Amino acid sequence: MVNIFVEEIPPIYLCCDALISAEDIASAMRFQNEKRRTEHLAWRRIIRRELGASVSISYNEVGAPIVNTPDTFISVAHSKEMVAVAISDRAIGIDIESSKRDFERAKSRYMDEEELALCDSTLWGAYVWTAKEAMYKLGGLRGIDLRGDLRIESFDPQTLTMRGTIASIPNKVLIEISHKEDDTVVAVASYE
Repeated sequence: MVNIFVEEIPPIYLCCDALISAEDIASAMRFQNEKRRTEHLAWRRIIRRELGASVSISYNEVGAPIVNTPDTFISVAHSKEMVAVAISDRAIGIDIESSKRDFERAKSRYMDEEELALCDSTLWGAYVWTAKEAMYKLGGLRGIDLRGDLRIESFDPQTLTMRGTIASIPNKVLIEISHKEDDTVVAVASYE
């Protein structure tokens, strides 16, 4: 079971939103920036809507959100006005970005020559960036180098699927990319 939710971030949450708990508001208040608070509340609201208002949300040793529901894994991401949440019965990673972002300038920091050669689409930078961010969240390791430790080994342009590896983890990774009409790119990574 993998459920993916991609939604717009509301500009503000009302105090009477039944899915936003006092714990969520307290957690959001640690961010000084209002935008960060609304992003934080947006993904927590989705988790509570889908898993129940009483679900306990905490963070693991690398700072990734986790829930106290047995055999349930979550991953969250946000970009501009959008939030993405993955809920699964197995380890999962998700990322979301706008394909209009300039990935060209930074590509040498997250792609090597072999990865660059896998595709010549103008969207390739966005696909690889979101894939590697999703892989990073899946792996749950600190100090990962996007270029050296996260590898994209193959790409199927028909299905927008990639296969890759994470350094020091023996399992192969499957990454599924979706490109929405609003130019949003979402990557979901899981172990094969």
